[in-house]
Amino acid sequence: ASLKTNSPDLSKNPEMLAFVQGFTDMGFFSILLFLFIGTVLTVIVQSSSATMAITLIMCTNGWISVEMGAALVLGENIGTTITANLAALTANTQAKRAALAHFVFNVFGVIWVLILFYPFMNLVDWIVDQVVSQNIAPETLISYRLSGFHTLFNICNVLLLIWMVKLIEKTVCFFIRPKVDDN
Repeated sequence: ASLKTNSPDLSKNPEMLAFVQGFTDMGFFSILLFLFIGTVLTVIVQSSSATMAITLIMCTNGWISVEMGAALVLGENIGTTITANLAALTANTQAKRAALAHFVFNVFGVIWVLILFYPFMNLVDWIVDQVVSQNIAPETLISYRLSGFHTLFNICNVLLLIWMVKLIEKTVCFFIRPKVDDN
């Protein structure tokens, strides 16, 4: 069974479809808006996997473009770290630092991808075109593009930010001081 057959039909709710699509043609502002929506949705749902499934459904049904889906994916990466930071509020200093480091890591990743968003999307498209057969269904190709975007984002983010671990550690330790009674 495909995503298309197992998803709600927005065409039966034209107001909601018009609302979602009304924010897709505002240029780079749309990308920032969908990034924000992805972040908030992930915090609410408390599952980036569930939000990714929603994103895939929206893209494969043609409700939003792959670019808007990629922006949602970036937001999902931030949203999942906010959930971890909320969970760490009552934890010890080390847990708070780990959660904040995760947040800082993903925010820096999102920032550099936003700066290179269109070239990055072109790279994802090129890689998917090289790897995937041209004889596949369009919704499957969309799924590959979003999955490729998410995978390439994470790989590149690690390869880039691994050199900044000490800086991230110092930043996190500066903002989160140990408690007197903490081990």
